[in-house]
Amino acid sequence: MKNQVARTYLLLGIALILFASAELFVGPGKVKDFMNGGSAGFALAGCISFVMLLIANFKKR
Repeated sequence: MKNQVARTYLLLGIALILFASAELFVGPGKVKDFMNGGSAGFALAGCISFVMLLIANFKKR
């Protein structure tokens, strides 16, 4: 359970850092698109991990 929580925080944190750095430091172009795509991928993985954590928690009850 602790590993899954840590993984969720890590994925969402990476997504936030990628998105913030793409918006603040990178000019428009392909690199910004790649960073936004990576950010979306990590955010989606973090959300899926969170949903799996909720499902496991409710199954336990």
